[in-house]
Amino acid sequence: MKSIDFIEQKTKNVVLSVLPNINSEDLSESSNLFSIGLDSVNAMTLVLKLQNTFGIKFEINDINAENFQSVETIVKLINKKQS
Repeated sequence: MKSIDFIEQKTKNVVLSVLPNINSEDLSESSNLFSIGLDSVNAMTLVLKLQNTFGIKFEINDINAENFQSVETIVKLINKKQS
């Protein structure tokens, strides 16, 4: 199983690739992704990139604003999927 720090770093990298106007200094674990530019279109790109990066499959009920609100909530979801 991958460490939380590894998952967090990879998740941040994916989020930064989807939100080009945000740099790593502006992105904390608790930053609200929707308030810094995540919308429905790039949210789907984020979901696909995370699935590819971590080799997991999100279920329909996993894909909601609560789970994708911040790096912290995404890391929790990925960690749960990998356990």
